[in-house]
Amino acid sequence: MRAIAGLIKIAVTLVIIVFAILNTGPVEIQYFFGAPMLKMPVFIVVLGAMLLGVILTTLMYYLDRFKLSHTVSVQKKQIKKLEDELERLRNIPFTDMKD
Repeated sequence: MRAIAGLIKIAVTLVIIVFAILNTGPVEIQYFFGAPMLKMPVFIVVLGAMLLGVILTTLMYYLDRFKLSHTVSVQKKQIKKLEDELERLRNIPFTDMKD
């Protein structure tokens, strides 16, 4: 399994290197209105956008995990409360009500 993961990492690294070598042409980018244009290679723009996407996706994933773990803990507390109530109700003695 480690060998397969290592091969995949090497393949991805090679693809990124080849992409960078083939896309060295300059591109002008203007990030904000009125800001001067920046010249940088295409591969930096593309890899930067991909990196930003990975970072934002990871952030959203961990925020969602945090929210779900909070929901699970609240529901576990509710289950414990209801189980305690059920046990209490099961232990109520019956009384004969004769008129």
